[in-house]
Amino acid sequence: MRPLLRVALASLFVLAFRPAAANEVNLVTLDWPPYSGAVPNQGFLSVVLREAYATQGHSVSVKVLPWLRAIKVTMSGARNSPLGFYSASQQECTDANGRTSDPIGYYQFYLAQRKGGQSTWRQWSDLHGKRIGVIEGYDNGPDIARLGSQSLIVLDAAPNDLSSLQKLAAKRVDYAVTDARVFEHLQKVHSLTSLELAARPVTGRLPLYVCFNRTPSAEAMRLVLNEGLKQVNVETIAQTYLRPASR
Repeated sequence: MRPLLRVALASLFVLAFRPAAANEVNLVTLDWPPYSGAVPNQGFLSVVLREAYATQGHSVSVKVLPWLRAIKVTMSGARNSPLGFYSASQQECTDANGRTSDPIGYYQFYLAQRKGGQSTWRQWSDLHGKRIGVIEGYDNGPDIARLGSQSLIVLDAAPNDLSSLQKLAAKRVDYAVTDARVFEHLQKVHSLTSLELAARPVTGRLPLYVCFNRTPSAEAMRLVLNEGLKQVNVETIAQTYLRPASR
């Protein structure tokens, strides 16, 4: 009976915190195309959130801010502050002392490199002594973090992926950590034709979340989102959004 009791209690908790009336849920995100930001419909993660909340009778308002500011204004918990920020890794949300939703999408980091300018890396020791472009405030994956903490690589922080990739193209860094979908989008939009992705990823395929602050209203809407996410197919929404005909 214990598993059934746990399910019953969880259901009662959701019902207790579920808003009685339709709400507009205020969230913040960063400019991280095509996941989010200054792109159609504010990126496919924003589409996922709107569709998931719509199944529960709620709407979503999204504001785009620089990453570190998005975290700060959300986690302050001040009156009328956003309830959550996205897209966060588990580590980023833990560091911010927030609570994650269920996954709203997935990412995978690679190293971008200059075409023909160097040998493709195959093992971590190939990166020793290299200058690696990363994004300030991002979780760049455990292995890159480990190499940086051991001073085996030099981490060169940039405010966003585009800036980091432009540094790479200008030969100011040896490699740049970036997500595969983000790289494809930025390479196309900004004509970064001198760059390519190395074949080996630096992370596995990892989930992305909304990171909610710890106020009661944020917890209520976190639970509502989780219910809504059960009603939508995250990967189907992503693929539909990314198809050229839909853009």
